[in-house]
Amino acid sequence: MDFKLGLNQNLKLSLTLEMKLSIDILKMNLKELKDYLENESIENPNIEVIYPKLIDSKNTVSENYLENIGQVSESLVSYLIEQVSYLKIKKEVKLVLEYLINNLDERGYLEYDILTLKSSSGFKSIIFKEALNILHTLEPFGVGATDLIDCLKIQLKNKGIFNSILIDILEKNLNEIADKNFEKIALERVISLEEVKRYIEIIKSLNPKPARGFYVNKNTKYIIPDLIIKRDKNNIIIDLNEGEIPKIRLKTEVVSFKDKNKVLMLERAIGKRQQTLLKVGKYILNYQKDFILMNKTLKTLKIKDVAFELGLHESTVSRAIKDKFIKIDNRIETLKKYIVLDNKSEKIKKEILEIIENEDRKNPLSDNKILEMLLKKNFLIKRRTVAKYREELGIASIRKRKK
Repeated sequence: MDFKLGLNQNLKLSLTLEMKLSIDILKMNLKELKDYLENESIENPNIEVIYPKLIDSKNTVSENYLENIGQVSESLVSYLIEQVSYLKIKKEVKLVLEYLINNLDERGYLEYDILTLKSSSGFKSIIFKEALNILHTLEPFGVGATDLIDCLKIQLKNKGIFNSILIDILEKNLNEIADKNFEKIALERVISLEEVKRYIEIIKSLNPKPARGFYVNKNTKYIIPDLIIKRDKNNIIIDLNEGEIPKIRLKTEVVSFKDKNKVLMLERAIGKRQQTLLKVGKYILNYQKDFILMNKTLKTLKIKDVAFELGLHESTVSRAIKDKFIKIDNRIETLKKYIVLDNKSEKIKKEILEIIENEDRKNPLSDNKILEMLLKKNFLIKRRTVAKYREELGIASIRKRKK
């Protein structure tokens, strides 16, 4: 009796540990899973982590989202990521920072405008703004700018220079600076040529290309997509990012039962993670296929609906989509973006986006004017709702949008 009782207790404990391990691994994105397994291999020298190399039709190694990490000492991305690692910030903010760093071009500027990045990321507006503000404080100063003027203004802010005349010259007289037409700059502001020259010297001390001197590898991705989506005429093909899925094995055959059991549990947990993620991802993305293929409005889709259709628990679906990323064309997006609690709000946001994209930049529309246009299209909402949705889209107020 005592032996059977002990065996049952050990079995129950083992199952409990394995269930916890499986739950924890399901919540991890690929980068977190890689880090976790690397730590396991450090703690236990008998465990080895392996990354498969997929070969494409051109007989070259497939795109590796961790390419060159730690191999190039002057990588801009590595330099920025290292600074982020020292910051005591929320996990969501860190994810957005990595997303933004991942979208820097060869100059160190953001490849896309703020609105596009915000709407594509799926992150909350307040988290997105917080991450963008932090990015603008990282060295080299000026990274994360949207254009040249923005880049120079970020540098002035970090240098503690808040001179309204200098900012005005930056915003209005770059052509005159290039042509050395200092007299015009002086006359426009009724200031002396000596003052103009002092301002010009400050501007010349700034770096128009903050990434200069750093290695910028556009294939380096610190946010690793879990799923790859390809278009196939009027359909989409959804696959796991197999080339980045880590596998583990024992280095030697002569190991303890404990090590063998740990590897088996890890293998089963990883396998279950992949199976669940693919199942959930396929359902969600196929459900929102019209948005992916034709940019139609995202349809209402709740976690409980996904769970019911797939016969899973809601908590399982929540863990499966948590911090998971997908690659569509050349974009990396969050899987959670495709979970929509109410598509009415998505339709209204899309209308607001179209209205603002087509507005006169010199005379942008107020929230009241946007509301009037929405009411004419039978969208019955309030002005404060317009402001809320505009902010969630990452669109600035009328004053800040005015050129």
